[in-house]
Amino acid sequence: MIRVTMATVPLLLLSACGGESDTPLQKDNTAQPNTPTTQQPSNDCGANFTAERSLNQFEFSSVFWHADSEVLQPKPEFRLYADKHSLGATHTLSSDETLCMLSAAVFGSTSAETWQGASNSSFKQGELFYYAPELIFNTPLPDFTSLADWRNKGQPSTVSQPIEAVKLTIHYRDRDNNLITFGDQNTTAAKLVCNNSTLDLTLQVQPVIATAVSKMDPAYCEEKQVGLESETHCLAVAIVQETGLENCQLDSTSAIIPDQTGNKSTVKIAGSLIFNSGTDAALKVNNIKI
Repeated sequence: MIRVTMATVPLLLLSACGGESDTPLQKDNTAQPNTPTTQQPSNDCGANFTAERSLNQFEFSSVFWHADSEVLQPKPEFRLYADKHSLGATHTLSSDETLCMLSAAVFGSTSAETWQGASNSSFKQGELFYYAPELIFNTPLPDFTSLADWRNKGQPSTVSQPIEAVKLTIHYRDRDNNLITFGDQNTTAAKLVCNNSTLDLTLQVQPVIATAVSKMDPAYCEEKQVGLESETHCLAVAIVQETGLENCQLDSTSAIIPDQTGNKSTVKIAGSLIFNSGTDAALKVNNIKI
C-alpha cells in the first residue's frame, strides 16, 4: 500500500445520515495498491470524527462435529451485518483526506458507491454498489466427546460457552444483496469486550443430508429408521438467538477497507457495538487512525 502523503488542506465538515441512496458520496477516488498494509501515517480524521452504522441482519448457523481433522471444523456462529434494509447511518467528518472519507462511507453511510475498477464477474465499471460491515461471533464447540457422552450427561438442550473470537469484514454488497469480497485478506480480529463474555448454545439431534454424511464424525451420529428409509442423524449445535448481548466496547481494531477499485487500506478503529433490540445493532466508531 502506498503511503498517504499528508499535506496542509482546509478542513471541511461533513455530516450524513438517513436511508440507502443511489447517489454516490463525492470524494477523491485515487486508487490504492492491492495489498492492505498498516504502514500508514498515524493520523486521525479530525477531533470530531464519528460514524455509526446499523447492522440489521442477524444470522445463526448450526454446525456439526466433522470427521476429517484436516478440514477446518466449523464453530457455532452468530453473524450480524448491514443488508439492503439497513437504513440507519450517520457520520461527522472534518477532514478531506481520502482514507478518512472512505472510512466515513464504510462505517457511517448507506449511500451507493460507483465501481471504478476493471469490470469483473461481480461488478461492471460504473455499476453501483454499497459497503456492508460484518461482525461474526464464534464460540468453541461444547465439550462432549460423543453423542453417547452428551446423553450420559443428561443430554442438555442448552450450554454456555465463552466468546472465542469476533471477526470483522468489510464487504461490497451488490443491488441483489450479495456480499462480495476480493482476494484473501479481508478479515481481521475485532477486539470486543461485551456485557456478556459467554453465549448460550442449543444442542439437538438433526438429520443430515446424504451428501454430507461422509463429513460427519460418526461418534456424534446415529442411524434412524424413518418410514422405509434409514437416515443419519447427528448432534448439532447453534448459538441461541436471544444472545443476551447489550453493549460491547470496541478497542483499537484493525479494519481492512476496500475502495471503489478493489484496492485495500488498513485503518485502526475504536468505538462500541450497541444492541438496540433482538434484530438490530449499531456499530459506532468514534476514534480512527489511518
